[in-house]
Amino acid sequence: MKIIPVLDILNQTVVRGVAGKRDTYQPIQSRLTQSSQPLDIACALRDEFQFSEFYVADLDAILHSELNLDLYRRLLEAGFTFLLDCGLRCATDSEPLTSLEGVSLVAGLETLAGPQELEKLVRQWGVRQTVFSLDLKQGVPLVSSAPGNEFALIDDPLEVAEISIQQGVQQMILLDLAQVGTGTGTGTEELCWTLRSRYPNLKLITGGGIRHTDDLTAEATRGADAVLVASALHDGRIGREAVLSLS
Repeated sequence: MKIIPVLDILNQTVVRGVAGKRDTYQPIQSRLTQSSQPLDIACALRDEFQFSEFYVADLDAILHSELNLDLYRRLLEAGFTFLLDCGLRCATDSEPLTSLEGVSLVAGLETLAGPQELEKLVRQWGVRQTVFSLDLKQGVPLVSSAPGNEFALIDDPLEVAEISIQQGVQQMILLDLAQVGTGTGTGTEELCWTLRSRYPNLKLITGGGIRHTDDLTAEATRGADAVLVASALHDGRIGREAVLSLS
């Protein structure tokens, strides 16, 4: 089981995401550091838990198409690698990132213009550096309103997942934004189990709403290869010993 810590970036600051209500997000308060600057948070998490790989949700890019390229470079220079969701709409949006070694792209259902763009990203970046994020809100696919987006015609998350696999996806994040930061579980448990049963070679990453160590163990039992965690690490509900033993 891999634990992947999350950095939600808004206004170039790490914020605490709660239930996908982005207009209410506030700078993170962590027991690990008094800073809310991304590099400081990343270093504090590395010092405490030995993390070197992160999930970065660049909300400045997702909401306003403003890539934090300098921040990406600073994280890489500090020795970190990361999965990056920067609000890609189409494959050409990824061009500014091609020189950044150590970054894997997250193609989020929330912003992606359709299956065709996903297929292009997989071809350009390869299956190891492309991750599809099946974004949900209260169990319903969270889909871009881009013209001609075939994903917008689908209500069933499992069908969305299967179409993404047809585009060549071999890595998938299951994330219900309504659960993020709530400490009430991921809400994707059944979907994770079903996908693991049908696609044993698919790499599955889940997260959002993780409460404590038992949740991590339960997600592994349901077939998750990795879990995204933020609040529980900063609050101390998941400690160093638990992280090191599970990793």
